[in-house]
Amino acid sequence: MSRLLCDDLFTFRTELKKVVISITKTSYKIFPKGMVARKDEMQKHVIVNATKLLKTGEYLRIPDSSDGKWKNFVSQALRDSCLDFYYSNSKKALKNMDEFQHAIPINGLLLVAMVMKGIITGFRETGTDKVPDLSTDKCRADFNSLRKSLEEMLQQWAMIWMGDLDFDGGSVGGSDMEDVNVVL
Repeated sequence: MSRLLCDDLFTFRTELKKVVISITKTSYKIFPKGMVARKDEMQKHVIVNATKLLKTGEYLRIPDSSDGKWKNFVSQALRDSCLDFYYSNSKKALKNMDEFQHAIPINGLLLVAMVMKGIITGFRETGTDKVPDLSTDKCRADFNSLRKSLEEMLQQWAMIWMGDLDFDGGSVGGSDMEDVNVVL
């Protein structure tokens, strides 16, 4: 994969940004529907909605039914962005590479999530659909942050399975119940 990226990094980045911008605009209510009379009203709407997405992390997940206990990477927009970018009909689509024929690599998911965060951040900063360039340092920091969140989530899942974390209370050390009677 690195050979492909080095050969045409600019096109790769441009295509990824184009896919993610399109899906982000249609998936989230960042931009008001219909005509907004004044430019400042539209900018305020964009800034408020983009800020909410970034602050809550909702761009990464479906609405939370766990009262904030669990993080997940299952947003429809994230899924659609990965599928549209990696499995398009383009001759440069990564679906032709062995790594992508059985699963999207974790770093591939994180790359799309990081670009999505950068685009939403751009919407918030400009108040428009114009996205500033995504700097390498900012992208790297976002990528590392998202990777850490994903690793923590996977570690938490393993702890639940091993009985070291209570599913409901978050306590470590097995079951909260001292005496359990099972009647068959």
